[in-house]
Amino acid sequence: MSQSEQDKSLIISLKVGIARYQQFDFNRFRYLNVPLKKELTGGIYANRDELVRRWFTALRDDQNYSDRTKFGYVNDLVRYVKFVDSSNLDLETHDSIIAWERHQVEKVRLGSLNVNTARKRTSSIKCMLTILGLPCKDWFSPRGLFRRELNPTEGYSDSELKSLLKPIYSTFNKLFEQILSTPELHLYTEPRVATAEIAFGPRRIEVAGAITKCFSLGYFLMSYFTWGNMTSLLSMKKFKESNFNEERIYSQSVLKARANKYVTISIGENNRQNVPKHSLRFIKKLLQLSHAIAPNNEHLFFMACRGKLKPLEPSHLRSTSIWLQSTFNLHTDDNLPLRPMAKRFRATGSARYLDLTGDYAGASILLGNTPNTLRQHYTTGNPIENKKQLQAATHTLEAVARCSDLAQAKSYAKSKLDVEVLPYEQFLAKYGDLNKHSKKTALGSGCISPFGKQASVYRRKMNLSPMHFDVDHLACADILNCFDCPNQVIIEKVEDIWCLMSFREVIEESIIDHKSHSQFVRNFASLVEKIDLCIFSVDPKVRRKATKKLKQEGRHPIWPEGINYNF
Repeated sequence: MSQSEQDKSLIISLKVGIARYQQFDFNRFRYLNVPLKKELTGGIYANRDELVRRWFTALRDDQNYSDRTKFGYVNDLVRYVKFVDSSNLDLETHDSIIAWERHQVEKVRLGSLNVNTARKRTSSIKCMLTILGLPCKDWFSPRGLFRRELNPTEGYSDSELKSLLKPIYSTFNKLFEQILSTPELHLYTEPRVATAEIAFGPRRIEVAGAITKCFSLGYFLMSYFTWGNMTSLLSMKKFKESNFNEERIYSQSVLKARANKYVTISIGENNRQNVPKHSLRFIKKLLQLSHAIAPNNEHLFFMACRGKLKPLEPSHLRSTSIWLQSTFNLHTDDNLPLRPMAKRFRATGSARYLDLTGDYAGASILLGNTPNTLRQHYTTGNPIENKKQLQAATHTLEAVARCSDLAQAKSYAKSKLDVEVLPYEQFLAKYGDLNKHSKKTALGSGCISPFGKQASVYRRKMNLSPMHFDVDHLACADILNCFDCPNQVIIEKVEDIWCLMSFREVIEESIIDHKSHSQFVRNFASLVEKIDLCIFSVDPKVRRKATKKLKQEGRHPIWPEGINYNF
C-alpha cells in the first residue's frame, strides 16, 4: 500500500447520539498534524502506521468506555498529536507528556482555556494511553495540575419558569392540533418550508419543521414534569394507554448510558400517587402524536425531514431552544437569553424539593444520581433568587440594628425587596449604640467614613428623610455590606479580630435554623469567605492570640452565645 493510499479498515464507527453514529478515520493520524479527511491526499506522511493501527485496535476493542466517551478521547487525541508533531517530539514518550501538560498549564494561565477543559483534555490523553498499556503513572505529573472548578447547574426562578412554560405549552398544543389534522403535509415538506402557523397574542408566527419542533417542545415539557436527564428522556419508548388507568403515575426504566445503569422516569408530582391533570393531558397528547407520526416504531420522540423519521437528537433540541428564545424574546431575570434545558429543570426541581424536605437521599433517588453528585451539581438553586434572599437577610439585619424591632425589620425587608423574609428570632440583643460618633463597627473593624456617602445611602434605604428630623448624626449601619465597602479598615488588634471571629461563629451557628445546608450555603457562603479573607490578612501572631481568646473566653460580648439567625 502506497503512502497516499487509505486503509479502509482504520475507520471506526461510534454511536454518539440516540440513533446517530459518527465515523472517524484513523488514517488521518498517519500524516503529520492530523489533516482533515479531505486533505489526506496532500498530507505529509509521518511513517507511523504500526502505531496508528495499535491505537485503532486498542480503542475499538476496549469495553470499559462508551462510544460517546471514546469519541471524545479521539478528538482530544487529535489535539495531542497535532501539538506533539508541531513540537517535533515522539508521540509515546515521557518528554511529550511533560510538554503537553506544560502547554495546558500555559493556556490556562493566559486565559485561553478554562480549567475544566484543560483537566478533561489531560485526562483524555491519560486514559487513552492507559488503554494502550503505557506507564502513565510515571509519565504524568503525580500532583494535580489544576484545581477542579465546580460548575453547578443553575435552576430557573419563578418568573423565568413562567416565561418559559407559557410559550412552550401553548406552542406544543397548537402544533399538535395542526400536525394531527394533516400529518402528511408536515411530514413530507422541506425542513425550511413553513407548514404551520401559530397565534401568540396579536402575533402570527410561521413554523417550519413543525414535527421536529413539536416533539422538541414535548421533550422540554417532559423534562419539566419528570426531572429526567437528556439522554434518558430521548431514549424513552412509547407506553401503553393502560398506564393511565385510575390516573396512576406512569414510570419507565431507561438506560442511562454514561452511568451504565437504568433510571426510572416518572410522570407526576413527587410523593403523590395521582398525576396532575395538566401533565396527564400533556402526556396523552405526546403519545397520540408519536403514534400518529410513527405507528410502527416503539420510540417516543422523533424528528422529521423530507418524509424520513429519526429519533430526536440533542442537536434538534438546541435548534428548537434557540428558535424559541429568539421568536418569543425570552430573557432571564438578569437580561440574558433564556432557553429551556433539561439539566436546569432538574436543578430547579431538586433545589426546591431539598428546600422543602431537606431529604438528600430522596432527591438523589428522584434524580437517579448519588448524593455527592447532587450536592456538587444540583443544589445551588437560582442565583437571582439567592441574591434576593441574601439581600432580604441584609436589610432585615439593618432594620434590627437600627430599630431594635423584629416585626418592623421583617416588614421593611419585604416591602423593600418584595420577597418573603425568613423568620428571625432575637438577634443583636447586646448590639452597641449606633448613634455614637464612632469609627468602630460592631464587627471589630473600622470605618474611615461612617457619615459619608454610604451613610446617606443607608439612610435612604431606611426611609430616614431629613425633611422630618435631623439624620446627619446617624452613621451607616449596613453591617453585612462592610466587607464590600471601600471605607472598611481591618484593625490588627487582638480585641478587634476576636470580635470579627465571634461574628463569624454567629453566622456559622445559624445553619441549625436553616431548612437545609444548601439554603445556608446560598445565603452566607460568600459572606463567610470574605470574613475569612479579612481574618487571614492580619498578622499571624494577632490571629493566633485572637483564636486563643475565642477558645478560652468565648465570644465577644457584642456576639454572645445564643444569638442566632432563625430563618
